[in-house]
This record gives sequence, C-alpha cells and structure tokens, in this order.
Amino acid sequence: MRRCLTYAARAHGIAPALTPAVVEKAARNVGVLDRLESKAGELSRGLRQRLAIGQAIVHEPKVLLLDEPAAGLDPQARRDLSTLLQTLRDTGMTLVVSSHILAELEDYCSEMIIIENGRVVGGKAIKVKEIERTRYVIELATARSDLRQFLESAGMDVIEADDQHALINFTHNVSARAKLIRDLVNAGFEVASFAASTEALEDLYFARVGHA
Repeated sequence: MRRCLTYAARAHGIAPALTPAVVEKAARNVGVLDRLESKAGELSRGLRQRLAIGQAIVHEPKVLLLDEPAAGLDPQARRDLSTLLQTLRDTGMTLVVSSHILAELEDYCSEMIIIENGRVVGGKAIKVKEIERTRYVIELATARSDLRQFLESAGMDVIEADDQHALINFTHNVSARAKLIRDLVNAGFEVASFAASTEALEDLYFARVGHA
C-alpha cells in the first residue's frame, strides 16, 4: 500500500522529501495506516476501495469525484465507506458522487442532482436536508375520520392523510409547531407522535421524475 500511495503522491507532483509524511497522512485519513506494508493484491475489496480513495486524496484536493464507490462491497464495507466519506466531507472536502443506488448516499448526501435524458431535472440541485426538515408526520393514538379536514381548515399543506396518520409540509418555527400540537389536543385528537419525516432519496427521485 505504501508504494501505491507513494506513486500517487509523486504523480501529483509532491516533492520527494514531503512524500513519506503525505503518504502517512492519506493512509491515516482513510483508516489504513496500520496496513501500509500490506500488498495491494492481498487486500479485501473494502480495503482496496480505501486505498483507491487514499490515492485520490493524497494531494489533498478540494473536490473528490467518485463513480459508484460502493459497488461490489459487502454491507460492513459499505458502512465503513460511508463513515469514511462523512469524515472527508467534514474536513471541508467537496464530494461529488455518481450512483444509481441512492440508499447508499443518504448518510452523507446534502444535495442531489437528477439527470434524465441528459438534462438536470428541475434545472437545479435538490437541497435534501432542507426538504427532510419541512415534512412532518402526525400519528394519533385513536383514529379520527376528520383528521385531514381539521388540518386543512387550520391552513396546513397536507400531503397525505388517513384516519390515524398525516404527512404535512410545515414551518421550521418551533412555536408554530407547538401551537399546532396544542390545537390538535384541544380539539380532542390524541396525538401519539409528531416528528420530522426522513424522506428517502429514492422517494425524492421518483417525486421529481414522475415515475411510478
């Protein structure tokens, strides 16, 4: 592994005197410092992926482009990779990841661009975290057939509702949310839970492209 990282460092123009320190830093950042003397051909798929990312970041780029980084990895290796990418993101590196497996991106994705037929759907990136924080799920302990009617009469944007659950678009304002809960309780609704909805990336994708 050391030779692979050294080659990548030198290829990116790192001076010979600085290369050993740069190699060890990259190995530490991707969690393989204790495996530096291992041969690349003897590594597991997950470790080879870490090595490849180490080679890509050895010169400390501001932007890292990744194409299907979790392809072929087992569940534990995918989780480890997700943790690694979160760490790189938190150091200030911008990650641009291309993937068809959207569930793999949910831990570290903050924006998503959907490309369909060569065009960006909607013309701009989707702010994933902002969308998640504006959707709330209401659950009642006892079913009420007038739940949707009550919410709509209160001016709520009801996405979907049945007699015991409702999904609404709502404000970030804490006081406004507290008032809605209070109004529901005062109207006799037994509110069992009121929580932000975590909308999966696949749901966002299908909502934008309009596929069933």
